[in-house]
Amino acid sequence: MLPLLALAPNDCPNVGGVRALRVWPASNVRLPAYTGSSLDVPLQLLDADNYADIWFPDDQAGFEEPEADDAQGPLYKPSLQLLVVRDAPDLQEAIDRLRAVRYFVAVYADGNGLTKLVGTPEHPLRFSAGLETGKRPTDRNGYPLAFTGQTPRPAPFYLTQEQVSVVPIRRAFSAGFSFGFS
Repeated sequence: MLPLLALAPNDCPNVGGVRALRVWPASNVRLPAYTGSSLDVPLQLLDADNYADIWFPDDQAGFEEPEADDAQGPLYKPSLQLLVVRDAPDLQEAIDRLRAVRYFVAVYADGNGLTKLVGTPEHPLRFSAGLETGKRPTDRNGYPLAFTGQTPRPAPFYLTQEQVSVVPIRRAFSAGFSFGFS
């Protein structure tokens, strides 16, 4: 057993929330062996182009990983939950494709710029989605998405050179919505 470490005070800024998310079909990922709480070797991907970056507003995504006891020891229940705003044909198509795959491995970046790997090919995250339109004009419509799972290890920090950043690929407004400016 390793010796205990102090949990020293940290005076650094601490920003909550998830800022970027990339998911791969679990069948597309081979996880290199690692020990400890960090992975510093890139994932082995069968198809490097088979992934989805998921864009969402800054205040609409979070991660939690409660620990539970199991007969075999600790069991972690990771959960990434987010809201993709709006309902549109291209969003529906993207969500339908995620539903068709169903099991994922994800990497997210938090508000402090740290990344974590969530899920493994052996213990993948399960995808689910719904649609909420709200009832009042001030309500947001969109798709609440969830990636949830169960694993015997907590999500490790993902410390590779590969950066997870998400650039929106959809325009916020259609080309005709320009107020006459060119």
